[in-house]
Amino acid sequence: MSARPVLTSARLVTAGAVLAAVVALTLAPRAIAWPARTLVLDALDHLPPSWSALVFGAGADVALNVAFFVPLGAAVALLLPLRWAPASVALCALVSFAVEVLQAGIPGRVPDADDVLSNTIGAAIGTVVVIAMRVAARGGRAARR
Repeated sequence: MSARPVLTSARLVTAGAVLAAVVALTLAPRAIAWPARTLVLDALDHLPPSWSALVFGAGADVALNVAFFVPLGAAVALLLPLRWAPASVALCALVSFAVEVLQAGIPGRVPDADDVLSNTIGAAIGTVVVIAMRVAARGGRAARR
């Protein structure tokens, strides 16, 4: 078992920054959030054609919701011990649900249950990437012994 702590300063700062970005952009008035949305869509527009079809197959809003929660799922998974890392999907789903509930009171924002599903899929992707990397790193350390 590794002696390295899970809750390092770097991991806490990264997770806090990602959560702050998610909260700021998902709860910001439409006038602030829309330019950020446009920037992300412009960046995603530079993907190879085969990736664009995969990313935008369900529509730009779904793609953005998925992409937006990948970093949050990864950041939360990094804060948890490996055996508890899958719980980051549930924690991110709760964050997404809370965001949608809060959006009901923000003019110009429209809460949508489908967004919770898309966000949770993004969190699951981020979580799986972190788990795979941690398992691979653990396997590499075991092989060197």
